Formats: sequence, structure tokens, C-alpha cells
Amino acid sequence: MTIRACQAAGFTPRIRHQVDEFATVLLLVAAGQGVAIVPHLGIANPPPNVALTWLPIERRTVVAYRRRAAGYPAVEAAVTALRKAVPPELVRPGRVAERDLTPRLPGRVKER
Repeated sequence: MTIRACQAAGFTPRIRHQVDEFATVLLLVAAGQGVAIVPHLGIANPPPNVALTWLPIERRTVVAYRRRAAGYPAVEAAVTALRKAVPPELVRPGRVAERDLTPRLPGRVKER
């Protein structure tokens, strides 16, 4: 996502670090090691010397589980908890809450 956003802005970033944990990403920014695109859920406690600027970038996140597991209490509890964890300002009104996003590929193996 970061590379595509930078290319859309007219440049290709020079990547110095690749980190999966957002708190560490923010600490690298605080140490002067560059800039980063961080999702809203990753900025719980930014270091005091890190400035945050909103970008007009939308990130879609889905929950993946086996199709036949949709009615399992543990799956429903996990999906409910994840939805509740999303800050209200990130929920877009009118968005489809649930939708089958499974790609229809030729030769796809059917679950038994």
C-alpha cells in the first residue's frame, strides 16, 4: 500500500526498514529514520515528537474464516469483537457490513 500511495504521488520511496509492528515503526520515525504510512489502529500511543497527518487513503480489512465455520460461536465472537474494536470515526455509514468477497476462480476446490 505504501509504495502504491507514493507512486500515485509521483515518486518511489527508498525503503530503509521493513517492520511489521506499528509501535516500532513509530519509534523509528521518532528516531529520525524516515516517514511511514500507519493505519489508524496502529497509532494508539505515538511518541511525543511524531507528527500525524491524515491521508485520503482508504484501507479495507476483512476477517477470513472457513465458509462452513460462519455459525461457530467462536468465529461469531471474534468477528463481533473485531468490529467493536474499530473506532467509530473509521466506520463509514452505508457500508455493507458483511459480504462474500471470495473470488470465483475456475477450478476452485470446493470445501466438503
